[in-house]
Amino acid sequence: MSKIGMNDYYVKKKIKILKDFEDRLEIAKKLLLTKFSTIKTDEIISFIKLDFEQLLPKIPYIGGAKNPITIILLNCVSSLAIFRILEKEGYSFEEIGEFYYNYALAIHKARKEVLKKAGRDPSLYVFEPVYRDYQKRLCEETLKRTYPNDWVMEYIEGDSKKFEWGWDVCECGVQKVFKELGAERYLPFICLGDYYEAEGLGYGFKRTETLGFGANKCTHRFVKNYKTPKAWPPYGLDEFNKDYWNK
Repeated sequence: MSKIGMNDYYVKKKIKILKDFEDRLEIAKKLLLTKFSTIKTDEIISFIKLDFEQLLPKIPYIGGAKNPITIILLNCVSSLAIFRILEKEGYSFEEIGEFYYNYALAIHKARKEVLKKAGRDPSLYVFEPVYRDYQKRLCEETLKRTYPNDWVMEYIEGDSKKFEWGWDVCECGVQKVFKELGAERYLPFICLGDYYEAEGLGYGFKRTETLGFGANKCTHRFVKNYKTPKAWPPYGLDEFNKDYWNK
């Protein structure tokens, strides 16, 4: 039996998880209203929420609240619900990708305002020593492989010239669950989301390869004084592999 679905952690937290998702769905609703009537939009939103709720028992347990990457896993599976429902509504693969770009970018621009109000520079926070030390400890924890469906990441120290620091992601929790759910073809959208976050917050990010496009690892690099390349559409990115796009 698959390890997915063997823990009811997410079901127990369902009310809070769905409430958080509903807040993000307000952004999706605005995008849908540019194409559909209010009635149709509300119907699509209801389908998305129901699909995500049905996916919750299938999400693997990777430590719950003890593991900060749990929230990333949840957000990515909630995005899968959006992908699946949009496809049922007749969106093409490219249209789903464009929708997700606009959805993710809006979320990160809202985060940018929150960071600014907290007195932090959104374009620099990933370079703060405290944040880097936190990420280094997190990577070290993943190398213990406590949970088989978790990420496995190696912290990479930079030289302050080519990049400041980064991760090499050898195993990705999103890839694992998407594969288990028969949804691996959507994985490139999630990978591209790293660029959308950097664009939305304004920090420098680059990558030469990623698991979602068939590589053996994801080479995330955070770079000061660097303009993150626009990643939608993704065809000009170094990591882009047409054999893994809409396969």
